Amino acid sequence: MQHYIRTDIDNVLADMTASASVHIPFLFAINFEQTEAIFIKHPTEQRNILFRTPLGSNSPFHSNNQVCKSPELSVKLEPLSVYAHKFEIIMRHLKRGDSFLANLTTKTPIETNLTLNEIYEMADAPYCLLVPDHFVCFSPERFVQIDESGTIETHPMKGTISANVENAEQTILADVKESAEHATIVDLIRNDVSINAEKVTVEKYRYITRIKAGADEILQVSSKIRGQLNTNWQTQIGNIISDMLPAGSISGAPKKATVEAIKEAEREPRGFYTGVFGYFDGNQLDSAVLIRYIEQDEHGKQYYRSGGGITAQSNLEKEYNEVMQKIYIPTREPKFTEVICVEDGHFLRLDYHQRRMNRTCQHFYGTNLSIEHLPNQLPAATESGLCKCRIVYGKTIESIEFAAYTPKNVVTVALAEDNDIDYTYKYLDRNALSRLVAEKGTDDVIIVKDGYITDSSFCNLVLADKDGKLFTPKESLLKGTYREWLLAQGKVEEKSIAATELGNYESVYFVNAMRNLNNCTKIKTSEILFQEGE
Repeated sequence: MQHYIRTDIDNVLADMTASASVHIPFLFAINFEQTEAIFIKHPTEQRNILFRTPLGSNSPFHSNNQVCKSPELSVKLEPLSVYAHKFEIIMRHLKRGDSFLANLTTKTPIETNLTLNEIYEMADAPYCLLVPDHFVCFSPERFVQIDESGTIETHPMKGTISANVENAEQTILADVKESAEHATIVDLIRNDVSINAEKVTVEKYRYITRIKAGADEILQVSSKIRGQLNTNWQTQIGNIISDMLPAGSISGAPKKATVEAIKEAEREPRGFYTGVFGYFDGNQLDSAVLIRYIEQDEHGKQYYRSGGGITAQSNLEKEYNEVMQKIYIPTREPKFTEVICVEDGHFLRLDYHQRRMNRTCQHFYGTNLSIEHLPNQLPAATESGLCKCRIVYGKTIESIEFAAYTPKNVVTVALAEDNDIDYTYKYLDRNALSRLVAEKGTDDVIIVKDGYITDSSFCNLVLADKDGKLFTPKESLLKGTYREWLLAQGKVEEKSIAATELGNYESVYFVNAMRNLNNCTKIKTSEILFQEGE
């Protein structure tokens, strides 16, 4: 992956600005020292470097066994005496007045049964980045987010405590040292945002976020800062990002003197750890601080990077324990969803949904979940007309929502090939499906896997031949409940349909639990072929 890493930082910043100015999507990463960077145009169209952000992702679906693999992590802790030496150097600078707050980090050897790729697949974090054979990051901390109108937001994190501590939330919010540390960072980052933005305010101060840390949880203290950039901010994005580097939450205040103190104490480059990465989707930008970070050297040895803020009031043992507490792999359990059609107060094909949920729960958890009680929860306002019931579940049912149904308008459809996609189960995470639609720029896509027609991004397919006979692809990714009902009723036949055979059919029906053959979208195959340029 070394060829993706560049050292011409000024050119990378210029490439970011040039691309954003003409709304070309890109992925970027800049290391802590601002000596190396990654820049990739149209990043969702490649799979060499994988990323996930709330704004977008290029991550494919992976096998279900990998998702549920139990991680094993062995940590060779840095001796307290070694950490103490670095701590004393930082304390000397703090007491001399060179710095008010400094972020001190460590590099801890680890052994795990997981590859970097597997850690990426399992990581439960809003921001994830994988540079194969180099590093993986699963960060909870946003750097900056910029929407189309130029509103810029940042959510600095500073202050951590184990959720197992009695009255943990009250304890950390009342901690004088933690409070002062957080105030310093908020003031620093508010100033950083003000370099390019106006009307900068702290909209939310010192709120708590719960973060899963292996088998335990930690509480993280954050604040929300917002400002307004110029309407043409895309033409300045390189400078906007570089003006805020390094990120205040992982350096300190004042920045220049603190960074020098950090160099003296840590005595080795951080590299991409505590740098930043982000994704611009053509209109908006979202980015993260590269923390919760595992790197791998050329011999395959892995190291966990972690750190914490130091002030003149810091306690050596407490800071050491906090840094070591941050060494974990944040595994995620997959979440699933069911969307059930409710017509005039009646749940359609409820038994089909129950069977699919049982298959999913048996596969992942060895248990069943019952939805027999659903009719008793139907709101009075939805007892007439068409509405959808949406269930989100894992080991337990997490939410049940009822809402009026508004069908998606589908006019343009294109073929999209993806030989890696797996949607055997109805995952809540639809990033891979959404990515295919975004890449084609159409209302929907027909997914081709290994040369065969499968599904659209949100529907099963029924194809009508020239005699009006109906077929559904045998290679369907998801065995939808309405599709299964159609097969059971003998209304359609299952058949392998190669993409090259699409022209043998007159039209394609896009069906799902909410869309039957009578009210669904129907597209002529000639129109689909035309969009593919055939």
